[in-house]
Amino acid sequence: MNAERYGAATNGWMLRAQFEEICSVAVQNEVSALLGPDDRSYGGQYGDLLRRMSQAALEHALANNIEPRLFEYDALRDGLNVVGALRYAFINDPSNRSPNFLDYGNPTDLIKADKVPRIDRMSLECVVGDYLALPYRSQAMDRVLVRALIAAELYAFGDEMLNEKTFGLFPARSPMKQRHMLLGYLRGQLVNAFTFGGIAVLGFGLSSGNIISESVAWWIAGICVSLILFFAATSTMALPFLWFNQAKARRRVRDLLATMTTLYNEQRSDGPISAHYVRERAGDASRQGVVWPAPLFALLDDIISRSGRY
Repeated sequence: MNAERYGAATNGWMLRAQFEEICSVAVQNEVSALLGPDDRSYGGQYGDLLRRMSQAALEHALANNIEPRLFEYDALRDGLNVVGALRYAFINDPSNRSPNFLDYGNPTDLIKADKVPRIDRMSLECVVGDYLALPYRSQAMDRVLVRALIAAELYAFGDEMLNEKTFGLFPARSPMKQRHMLLGYLRGQLVNAFTFGGIAVLGFGLSSGNIISESVAWWIAGICVSLILFFAATSTMALPFLWFNQAKARRRVRDLLATMTTLYNEQRSDGPISAHYVRERAGDASRQGVVWPAPLFALLDDIISRSGRY
């Protein structure tokens, strides 16, 4: 009986060693394909995720008695492809060989400096779908994907609000880039004064040239003055409401950015993170107006159905 157990244990160790060798070679091939055949570095974020996913695939294969060949060309390959697709969602330039793709800088500083990282939202959402279709999970991938999905909306919204580019006379849509209402009010009064004042002066000029009568010129001047006073009165009455609404819109943008930034920074923890907590916070942000990528909630629900943490 002991001999049988020893033989089974020996076979199990040998099989694990075989799978580990398959994983090691596959991961090194992926890292070498990115960094070059002579590179023997750890591979940064890319290499770390490849190893974590290969380990998850290995445990799945051993638990389900998957043959080494099927493991190498099916379960393992699918997991490594997810990692490659994730990197592509951040870096699609073939000349960029960096193994690090998820920026760990301060989001607010990067947005204000107009150095927003590239994130292909559609590709990222497809990566989450492919990952959830796998028969195994990796806590490392869970964490990276949750953070990436939060970053996708945070950077997109921040860039749109703080770095909007305007063209010609077209006004900015972002409350943060719009001209202050007081400046707009003063500018409007000057434009009205020059426009209608110019029409009145033109009327008197035509009158002096006997093109129109003097009485008509005075009528034109009177109408222009009335219009200047009318527009001044209406814009003055509207100014407090417009000022208040603009301040409210800007405060809402700042609040949404602060909410998303806080949730993003909370993912930096080296300890376990509660998926219940993150989902609750993300739901609160959604009710405030944040439009998260839909796969974020699907991924969090999947994590909750397992251990509930990552």
